[in-house]
Amino acid sequence: MALESLTLPAQMRSPAALTASYLRELLPSSLSDKQLRDSGIDSLRLHHDSHYRIPLHQAYALLETYIAAAEDALIGIRHAHALSLRAFPWLGMGLLASTTLAEGLNRLIELDPLIWDGIEIELRLPQEPSAEVALIMTPHLPMPPAVIELALAGWVLLGPALWQIQDHGHRVSFQHAARATEADYQGIFGCPVSFQAEATAVYFPSTWLNQELRFADPSAGGMILKEARRLLAEPILLNLENELRAACFRAMPGPLPDTLALATALGLSARQLRQSMSERQLNLRNIQDATRREAALYWLGQANTVLTDVALACGFSEQSAFQRAFRRWTGLTPGQWLQQSQTS
Repeated sequence: MALESLTLPAQMRSPAALTASYLRELLPSSLSDKQLRDSGIDSLRLHHDSHYRIPLHQAYALLETYIAAAEDALIGIRHAHALSLRAFPWLGMGLLASTTLAEGLNRLIELDPLIWDGIEIELRLPQEPSAEVALIMTPHLPMPPAVIELALAGWVLLGPALWQIQDHGHRVSFQHAARATEADYQGIFGCPVSFQAEATAVYFPSTWLNQELRFADPSAGGMILKEARRLLAEPILLNLENELRAACFRAMPGPLPDTLALATALGLSARQLRQSMSERQLNLRNIQDATRREAALYWLGQANTVLTDVALACGFSEQSAFQRAFRRWTGLTPGQWLQQSQTS
């Protein structure tokens, strides 16, 4: 594989991420620290860093590993039954500012990027009052079907808590093909489920939109909404670590950008970037090291990999420096890692 042909997946080059609180709520207690590390997720930060946002491609890798180990294609959405409002702190608090379901759904759509930013959500109202409302989800980038199902499950399975609707008049559709029997899906979602449909969406009666939310507290909710909108107004700073990671990935293959180049790429001054990184206790050298490690492991997992090309693609000017870094990352040389991965 020639150096010029080495590329990274679009998901790695994207800053899209989800909050640690969401992933913590979703993960089963049986998941090991090794499974987290193998997916690139920092176990310590996951449980103790309230600002930690996990890159979506790492979360995808973890879910894929867990599904394979469980031998259950729907294990992810089965765990979604255990989700609580603790997984969606901003969304739950934002509902306080809403008095009806229609207002609440619009708040949830507005605040959803505070939880994760991988999907565009649209509330499509019908032209006829008696027709269905559609809550449509469209991924920004190609997304594994298991993740799309999990995203939609969060809205459907939390419905009674978020919407305060007990009626069963909703249905779910997915654009992809079913990964299990439709009966299995319907047992989990508690409603009709269809596949290879025009849209990935939840459909429900338009009369639900007028449902009053009993816990509404517009005064308290308004204060929370104001703070949430302040964070949303600065998306780069909200997700700064992953913006920097993505910028480093986009520079590969080749040398990684310095502080000035990164600041320019993010639309900041070098001083603003340094100050913002300091406030968030981010270290550029650590971020670059992590991206090099992830890119190296990805490329070494591809066929016909040439070690010298991978070293250059990761921004190392000398093969010996790459060898030392790789041994620090994995405890193995690149050659040993390749041999081990081919025999496992």
